[in-house]
Amino acid sequence: MDNDQITEAVDNISLIKGIINRTSRSFTTFGRIFIYWGLLFILNSAATLFVIQNKEQMLDLSLRYPLANWVFPLGIIALAAALIYRAISKKTPLIGLEKHLMILWLMILVLNVLPPRIMIDSAGVALQSVTVHTSNFSPMFFSLAIALVMTSLFTGYRRLMHIGLLYIAISVLYAFCNFPVFDSKVSQFLSLLALPFTFLYTGFFLRSRTAGGN
Repeated sequence: MDNDQITEAVDNISLIKGIINRTSRSFTTFGRIFIYWGLLFILNSAATLFVIQNKEQMLDLSLRYPLANWVFPLGIIALAAALIYRAISKKTPLIGLEKHLMILWLMILVLNVLPPRIMIDSAGVALQSVTVHTSNFSPMFFSLAIALVMTSLFTGYRRLMHIGLLYIAISVLYAFCNFPVFDSKVSQFLSLLALPFTFLYTGFFLRSRTAGGN
């Protein structure tokens, strides 16, 4: 092997090493954002639980101040999440794959905060009272599963795939099977736990890995 080939081989190795190092640092940044978001969603779950436990007072407040529904807790949490992302990514910008994965996760987050549209057709019959129950349990778990599976496919981290498949199973079972284990209290607890757990676990997992890990 002549000197030119050796020099070219060394340059190629240095280039690959540089790419791996940049990707590893970017995954660390990605993980930091997710960890802080996970902690933030713990606060969101606590605020949501407070609203559920005081729904009569909160309903009266929302009727008098409709804007309050968007400010608390959704508006505050969204603003805090944006500030966290800006502060961390400004120091170490996301690049390449990590930037595209962040777009995917942001779209999943938006999907989960979109309110369901409810329409009631009385068919011309006067109704004195109507009770409508809505649940985003299955869509939330399935959407998080999509993000986890896609992240696993692009990074090669199989553990994220396993959690995504578990989320899919939970989503399908809740949607089509009336198991006693999925009573209102359990499903409410899992709904409040889903976002914080997913972001914290994914964040700590990605921070613990390097670009070539599995």
